[in-house]
Formats: sequence, C-alpha cells, structure tokens
Amino acid sequence: MLRNKTKPLLSNSQASIFRYLAPQPSLRQIKQTHAHVVVWGHARLTVHLLSLLSLSSTVPFPLRYSLSLFTSIPFPTVFAFNSLIRCHAKANSSPSLSLSLYSAMRRRFLNPNQHTFTFLLHACSKNLKIKVNNKLGVQVHAHVIKLGYACHVFVRNALIHFYFECGDADSSQRVFEEDALCSDVVTWNSMLAGAVRNGDVRVAEKMFDEMPERDVVSWSTMIMGYVQNGLFEDGLECFRDMRKKRVRPNEAILVTLLSVSAQLGLLCYGRFIHSTIEAMRFPMTVHIGTALIDMYAKCGCIEKARILFDGMVKKDVWTWNVMICGLASHDCAKEALALFDRFIGEGFRPVNVTFVGVLNACSRAGLVGEGKHYFKLMVDGYGIQPEMEHYGCMVDLLARAGLVDEAAKLIEGMTIAPDPVMWATLLDACKLHGFVEMGENIGNKLIELDPTHDGHYVQLAGIYAKERKWEDVVRIRELMSERIAGKVAGWSLVELQGRVHRFVAGDREHDCSSDIYKMLETIGLRITEAGLLTETF
Repeated sequence: MLRNKTKPLLSNSQASIFRYLAPQPSLRQIKQTHAHVVVWGHARLTVHLLSLLSLSSTVPFPLRYSLSLFTSIPFPTVFAFNSLIRCHAKANSSPSLSLSLYSAMRRRFLNPNQHTFTFLLHACSKNLKIKVNNKLGVQVHAHVIKLGYACHVFVRNALIHFYFECGDADSSQRVFEEDALCSDVVTWNSMLAGAVRNGDVRVAEKMFDEMPERDVVSWSTMIMGYVQNGLFEDGLECFRDMRKKRVRPNEAILVTLLSVSAQLGLLCYGRFIHSTIEAMRFPMTVHIGTALIDMYAKCGCIEKARILFDGMVKKDVWTWNVMICGLASHDCAKEALALFDRFIGEGFRPVNVTFVGVLNACSRAGLVGEGKHYFKLMVDGYGIQPEMEHYGCMVDLLARAGLVDEAAKLIEGMTIAPDPVMWATLLDACKLHGFVEMGENIGNKLIELDPTHDGHYVQLAGIYAKERKWEDVVRIRELMSERIAGKVAGWSLVELQGRVHRFVAGDREHDCSSDIYKMLETIGLRITEAGLLTETF
C-alpha cells in the first residue's frame, strides 16, 4: 500500500540557490536568482525576500526594486529595515529617508541593533549637506547613547568617521577618547585618516607610533599622508619600514610610491619598489605597469620603460600616454609619433594628455609641419579644445624655428588667457633671434604681471646685453634689486647609494661640502680651458 508523503516546501536545490552566489554578486546574478524564485512559486516567501533584499544592499541597485522587495514582506524584521537603510546609504539618497525608515521601525516596537546605527551614520556621512549641518547625525548619536550602543566598536567607528566627514575633528577625538579600550584597528585607522585629511601629519605620525596593531590600511594611510603633504622622503622611508615588518603592501601604496620616485627622479627607490613587486609576485596590473613605465621614463631609463611597455599584455589609454610622453621627453620624436600611430590603429581615442606628448615630440625635434598637423587634428579631428600645455608646445615649436611673429599671433589668438610661462618662452625666442623691440615689450609686460619673479628681469637684461645696451642692463638690475627684497633659495635632490641628498643654493651644511666645492672649481677651470664662457648680464 502506497503512503502519501507531504511534499517539502522547498527542494534542496531551491533552498540552496543563494549559497551558489558569489560573495558580492552582480546585479544581473541577483535578478536571475529572483527569477528562479518566482518560477518556483516562492515569490512571497519571507525568507527569500529577505535574502534578496540583503543582496540588493551590497551592490548599487535601483532603490525602487529594493523598496518593492521590502513592501512585499508582510512583517518586516529589523534585518529587513537594516537592509533597506543600507540601500539608501549606498544610493547616496538623503539621510532623512534613512531616518524615516528608522522611525517607522521604532513605531513597530522593533529594537535597533548595532548594524542599524552603523548604516544610519553611513547614510549621514555620505550626504554633502551634512558637512554644513550635521543635526541628523547628532540625533543618531543621541539615540546611540540612549539605547546603550556607545560601547559597540562598529558604532564608535561609524561615529568617528561621520564627524570627520563633517569636518568636526574635535567631536571625533572626543568619541575616540571616551573609551580608548573599546577600539580595534579600524578605529585607529579612522583617527589616522582624519588627522591626515586635516594636514596634521605629525599628529598622525604620533598616533601611528602609538597604535597597538597596524594593518596594510594603517601603513597606506601614513604613506599617503606623507606624500600628500610633500614629505616624499618620509613616505619612502615609511615604505622601507613597512617591508622590514613584512607587511604586504597593496596596489595603492605601490602606485603612489612609484609616482613619488618618478617626480623626484629617485631611480634607486623606484628600482627597490620594482624589486619588491617582483619578489612578492604581485600581479602586473595596468595601474602598476603604467606607474613603472612612468617612473623609469622620468628617471632617465627610457629603454627599460619601453621593454616594460612592450611586455604588458593589457594596456589602457594612460599606459600609451605615459610611453608617448616619455619618448617625447627623451627626444625620441620619431618613436613617439610612430607609437601614436599604433595607438590610433589599435582603436584607442586620444585625450588631451596624448596630444601634449605628441606636440612636445614635434617641438623638441623641430617638426613644424607635423606639429601644425597634429594641433589641427586635435581640434578638428577629435574635438579637444587646446589647453595651456598644448599652446605652450606650439609656441615653443614656432619660437625654436624662428617663427617668432607666428608664435606671437598664436598667443594673441588663444581661447584662454596666456600664463607668464608662455610669454617667457616667447621672450627667450626674441633674445635668441634678435627681436629686440618685441622682447622689450614682452619683458616689461612680464615684470608688470609678476614684479617679484627675478627670472623676468634676467631675461630682459639678457636681451639688452646682447644688443650692448649697457645702461638698460644696469637699470633693470637696479630695478630688480629694489623690487625683490629676498629670493627664496632653490633646492635640488640627488640620490646616491640609496640615500637622498638635499642641496640649497649656496649650501655648506652637507658633510662633503668642501669636496663638492673643490670639484665645482675643477669643473669651472676645465670649462674655461675648453674655451667655453658662461653667459652673464
């Protein structure tokens, strides 16, 4: 005799469908899962609706979809409210909507948990208006204290982050100091990031030293803080310390430090970072590959940069731009223009930086016809409006070729106001090609624009000296002495055997100062013996 068996509500395959989704599924995957739930006839089942709502809060999702899921739940739980509040926070909607959901939850006599307040504060932190008026976030803080969640580390972290986003560092500090023992590495990282954002690098440095534990975010924040505040050497040393502690850096740190090495021309540091990448078998991403090419190109190793470029499997437009600009700066004009043609041939669309590299290549090689062609192609072919850098390359190209009048007309016809550097470039051309009257007018204009810039006086005096107008030379020198009380000393960096040496003009503080000046005297004598004279005015 056959027995009737009750059919289970869900088959094993239906019940486990959510388990097969990735930890962070895409919008398409979530919708496919929802479609399966509907086909199986379980579209009104609360457990599935809650799962779908939770998934929709993890990715950028249309709010109306999340709301439809929420309203389909007969008796929404705290979990359901939290998921919808999180959806609003991710969608950057007004925090008042999140707070309205919180109020609705309280009216149903549902007790919030620590996740509720974390999502609410996250919603408040992302709203730009809160930076001016943080009353809503302060109200949430009051509820946190009232309901006894001030000692929960997740909530404390959210509060610290919220107040820093509002620009209220004092309140963040007070929250941190209320219970310093109730903190984790995220708490310290939030305080560290806030100090860095406010430009208090030394405060951040002290806090970094006091941290009970550090993770890669802590090191990354500290390194970024040094770099953003111009303390490049400190940032590089911090990275060395990080490697000594055997902390594995992330991509952001590596790209940042490669950029610093490129800016300062510190090849040894750049090579050290490259060797670190190889030793860790770090994947050669597009960002890291591009940063390495840029570093080697700016540090004078254009051949190494080209080898890396040719070896990259995947390149984006910025990879090509860095290589084109690098070749141009190394006077490899033909290679730069050939690479630009390959760039176009592979289907990439140039941007403004691409044409800066191309026009710079033409300028350095004196390719006037090609420069005019690419300038016209940029404007008419790709609709890119010329910026100061593009005009600068064209003025330099024309000025070097002796087409001073044409360069002057280009400046006068610019769609943006020319900067002093543009006029200074033309002034140099006037001196080189003997356009005394034009040079005199430009020199006087530059002095009016920036009377504290000593270079303009030097250039104008140089023009007078070339024409042997010694009275005008003396007049300009006296004028410079009257108007420029003190000059900011220039400085330079030299990297030698893994150490960075900093020099100031007239510096005698270096350990090897006497040897350096002896070598300078020797160089000066050899230059004189070779029949070369330095140009003065």
